[in-house]
Amino acid sequence: MTNTSATTSTENRGTNRWVWLTLILGLVALCSSLSVAIYFYYHAGAWQASFSASAQELSDMRHTLKQNKKAIVALNESLQNLANDNKNSLQTLTQLQTQVTALHAQLSAQPLAHVLYLTQLAQDAVLYQFDANKAAIYLQAVHNELTQSTDAELQALDSSVQQTLATLKTMPPLNTAKIVSQLSLLQDTINTLPLTQTEPKNSAKAQLAPRSFWDNLWNNAWQGLQKVITVKHYGAEAPHFITPDERAYLNARLCLLLSQAQWAALSHDTGLFKSSIQGAEQWLKTHYDTNNATAQDILQQLKQLETTNLQPNFPELSPLINRIQKALISNGK
Repeated sequence: MTNTSATTSTENRGTNRWVWLTLILGLVALCSSLSVAIYFYYHAGAWQASFSASAQELSDMRHTLKQNKKAIVALNESLQNLANDNKNSLQTLTQLQTQVTALHAQLSAQPLAHVLYLTQLAQDAVLYQFDANKAAIYLQAVHNELTQSTDAELQALDSSVQQTLATLKTMPPLNTAKIVSQLSLLQDTINTLPLTQTEPKNSAKAQLAPRSFWDNLWNNAWQGLQKVITVKHYGAEAPHFITPDERAYLNARLCLLLSQAQWAALSHDTGLFKSSIQGAEQWLKTHYDTNNATAQDILQQLKQLETTNLQPNFPELSPLINRIQKALISNGK
């Protein structure tokens, strides 16, 4: 019994301890809860304000994020538009560069085209007009055009032009128009040249003058007497008289030879020109009085014309024209 009571009291003590421990723990928990409740009670407003501020900030951040998204979309669109504009600008720039290149080529080709035109004019003056002076004038203009360029190829062309120009300047002048005009002036003086044989006096005016009856009677009697009586002179041989028809023939023959020389000069036939001039000289010496000053002047002019070369050996301009054409084509690419 005693053991049972002791055991019971011991259990009760243990139970009380646990009860007290539980109570103490409960009180501690209650105090802690009260403290926490009091703490939250006093700080709830601040926290609520902080939460409200945080919520407002979050809302603002969301709004800002939406605006930023819109701004990003707008920026992306702007960037895309700028990229498209840049692409179009690049295409426009490429087109402008192509046009500038074409214009530059045209500007470079214009002086060359002018040079080619002047060189072709010089060639025409050489081939068809046989005029070295005119060809030299055209090539001098070509030289003036090329000296304004800094292109090495054009400077090489200028060297060839200068060589050809120097050759043309050393050639004797040939002016067919002057030769033809000179021969025309000589033809105009033919009728005034005296012949080597005597011409009968022109009695046309005496015949046309009015005569009296006795003058006509005496003239008829004298003509009849001349038919009956023949008078002969011995000693010096009497000169041969040239009739007007013969004089016209001599003049016409000389004019024909000079005209033939004119035609040969215009056609640049050196052989025919020389033979015509020599024929005119021989005809003049045979039938006209060469002691006359006018006849001597004509012979001197014919002698000078006889040595004229109507087909001089001009320099060839075709290689120079081909080089200019090649340069023009290369600048046009």
